[in-house]
Amino acid sequence: MEANKIIRDRRLWIITIILFLLLLTFFDKNNFIDRFKLKEQIRELETQRDYYLQKIAEDSAIIEQLKSDEFLEKYAREHYMMKREGEEIFLIEE
Repeated sequence: MEANKIIRDRRLWIITIILFLLLLTFFDKNNFIDRFKLKEQIRELETQRDYYLQKIAEDSAIIEQLKSDEFLEKYAREHYMMKREGEEIFLIEE
């Protein structure tokens, strides 16, 4: 009789633990699946943040260089196909 009670108590504990784990895994507001997705999203956003910080640094360097008239003219010629008056430009494509 006592052995049956111990077995029932163990089963009750096992069932309770399984139900608790299921609750945490699927049904809770902060379940493991949502937490995993959010961590993945955080990693992706941090990667994007690092990329944009790098682009900001590069653009800031270009802005500093654009304060020079020589670089400004070179930049305008290369990126916007600008030319001086009376000058001809030949584009060579590879």
